[in-house]
Formats: sequence, structure tokens, C-alpha cells
Amino acid sequence: MTQRLALIAAPLLLLAACGPAKQADKAPPAASSAEVPKSGPVAVAVTPYVGGPLHVRADGVGPITGETAFDEATIKALFPKAVVKSAFIHTGEGPPGPILTVEQDNTPLLEIGKGAEGGIGEIRLAGGPVEGPKGEALLAKWGDLGFDIVQCRAGEGRTVNQAVCVRPEAPTVAYVFGVPGWTKGGLPPVEVLKAKGQLNEFVWRPAEQAAVGAA
Repeated sequence: MTQRLALIAAPLLLLAACGPAKQADKAPPAASSAEVPKSGPVAVAVTPYVGGPLHVRADGVGPITGETAFDEATIKALFPKAVVKSAFIHTGEGPPGPILTVEQDNTPLLEIGKGAEGGIGEIRLAGGPVEGPKGEALLAKWGDLGFDIVQCRAGEGRTVNQAVCVRPEAPTVAYVFGVPGWTKGGLPPVEVLKAKGQLNEFVWRPAEQAAVGAA
């Protein structure tokens, strides 16, 4: 190769060597996995009930809320130490309605009724270590729980001859007071409730059904 050709070829070779490197420098950096936005449902942990006080709250009973399915397998998962059974109960006109019963340590804990839309319609609690929204225990006296007579009404159907009371701050929870010897129907007078009324049962309903039907 002559000296003139060598001088021309050298810059061309230098440009060829540098070209790809400059293009590679312009390539966008790979996205970091930490920068990729995450999406999808967020799992909320629910603690199953295994024992101790079973709390009745405005938004649910123990691990049960208004979003819990009326499903035997679901209730078994939420009460792993209990015996859960399917049954039917007749409470008025029409065919019997499906219920789920929950029993633990040979004590009935819950009777769960199915709602019109297929979910949980109500939960009745008449035994076991149950506590109300303010820590109230079954068999407590009406006069000790601070109710006003205007917060109560006469029971109907399954609670006939009993008093059904509701606190304004927990409208989803009905307190059912038995009144031994009261058979006149209607709401017993304050004096009778103070003397004989005792808490026999809690009835919880989801918020959208809390005012539907008798306790």
C-alpha cells in the first residue's frame, strides 16, 4: 500500500471502530425491577377464632364481616377448632331457610342465617364466651347496661315476649332481653325490664340489613 492510501484508510478504520460504540452508548438503560409499578388485589390477613372472648362489633363477629361468604368451608377456615354444620330452620311463612351452626367445646357459638342476596343475613349468639361492643356479657341485667327504654322495642317472631334493644353507635347489633314471666306481648315497662330483664342473645346483621325484620 502506498503512503497516500495508508493515510486515507486509517481514518476510515477509526470511524468504523467508533461507530457501534457510540450507538450502544445511546441505548436506553434497562428498567429496574424496583421501578416496575405493582398492581393487583391486596390480601388482608384475617385471624381465625380459636378461643377466648368472641367479640360482637358493629362491623362483624370475630373474624366474620359483612364481606364474609355464607359458605361452610369459609366458616370452617375462620373457626378451625369448631364444628360447623349446615342445617335448615323454619322461622315463619314459607320454606325453611338455610343456616350454618358453629359449636366449640360442646357449646353453641353461632347460628348464621343466609341473606336474600346469598351472603350472610344475620348471626345469632346465645352461648359461649360472647362479648358485645362494650364488653357486655350474656345474662347481664338490662338495668346494668345503660339502655334507655326508647332504644328498645317489643320482640317479634323468634323473640316474642322479649325486648330488643339497639345502641345508636352500633345499629347492626341487637340485644335481646328475656323477661321471665312476661307473656303479654308488647314492650315490657321499664320497671319490669329493670327487675327481670337479662341479656339472652346478640343478633348481628350486615349494615344494609340491620333494620330489616325482627330480631
